[in-house]
Amino acid sequence: MGAFPSGWGDLAGKTAEPPQAGAVDLLRRVDPPRALRRRRVSWADAERYLGTELPSDYRALIDDRGPGIVADVVVYGPGSGEDTLDLMPWLQGIQRLVTSLRTITCDHFPPPFHPEPGGILPWGLLHGRQIVGWAVTSDDPDKWPVVVLTTELDSLTLHRTTATGYLLARLPGPEIQSLTAG
Repeated sequence: MGAFPSGWGDLAGKTAEPPQAGAVDLLRRVDPPRALRRRRVSWADAERYLGTELPSDYRALIDDRGPGIVADVVVYGPGSGEDTLDLMPWLQGIQRLVTSLRTITCDHFPPPFHPEPGGILPWGLLHGRQIVGWAVTSDDPDKWPVVVLTTELDSLTLHRTTATGYLLARLPGPEIQSLTAG
């Protein structure tokens, strides 16, 4: 595996724009966390389990607010202690789904998922159905662009931004413009 289905375009070399300075603080001001309880994340353990470092803006987001809903995205976090929002079991479930789909479709579908080379590494759900993740296109996780896969996992949309940039863009209203201007 390792190639995306025809018509999806090649994601190789696609990168995200650098994260916006203060994006986590801005998200906290515009879309405050719904729960004040945060659990310390062992990033070393999580990254060892995943076999890769994770983007710094995502780590800062989880450290600041923990997993939960931001804008209209459910954001999963490693070692959350809450089974429903713990990244690792959720990723295992996605891997089981991908394996099943490939058995049925003779490996033609869906696209590669991490830890496959160039695979997608999920971190959230949009509207409870579409997978939001990174296209692992670089050795530098801070350059991974965000991708959103359709519910059927048959196409994706590339967003050349970081996780926090994507979440900021999902928030409604003009307040983001005025908060970032000063």
